[in-house]
Amino acid sequence: MTFTENVKKVTPNNRYIVAKSGEKLITFPDLLVAEIMIIERNSILPLPFYKPAIIGVVHYQASIIPLLLLRLVLGEQRALLTESLTLIKLSEVANELGEQRLAGIGVIVDRVVGSLTISEYHEYQQMQSRRSSSPNPRNKFADNLNNFDVSSDFSSNSSKKVNQTVANIEENEYTPIEIVLSVMLDDVWQPQRWQTSK
Repeated sequence: MTFTENVKKVTPNNRYIVAKSGEKLITFPDLLVAEIMIIERNSILPLPFYKPAIIGVVHYQASIIPLLLLRLVLGEQRALLTESLTLIKLSEVANELGEQRLAGIGVIVDRVVGSLTISEYHEYQQMQSRRSSSPNPRNKFADNLNNFDVSSDFSSNSSKKVNQTVANIEENEYTPIEIVLSVMLDDVWQPQRWQTSK
């Protein structure tokens, strides 16, 4: 059994939200998403004694939302913050993923690029497993790409963008957010102490 098989995953009601962070496409099961928000950078209150991945908190509808910068969790050394930030607030279901209480945190992504139905996502996974065992994966991929029906729930303008995203599956792989959160260091939420120089 591999590490990814041991990770507790959430089965969505009917779709996965797909977000981009750096070069990675991250899937969020719809049950894990409480809200998708746009916040202004100047509304963030910094938390200086925490790990860099925790960039601060924001006050929203009488609650405090801790902000987790996904690029830093994924291993990038630095990330520039734009004036407007896209965040995905995790629902109560996030507490079931492990020992960390993750409900209510805001995961900052570069942008939300679309969604996949459960059948589209499973078809992609099956295609990936066939592609890895196929001697000529490019032809196998091209044959299977026609089986996708990604425009069913989108207008004609947005279906074009989704088709382009699906067409780029060969270069980009979907990473479930459950895996990202499970490998996140336990001490990311622990305040750091003053470092004294000797």
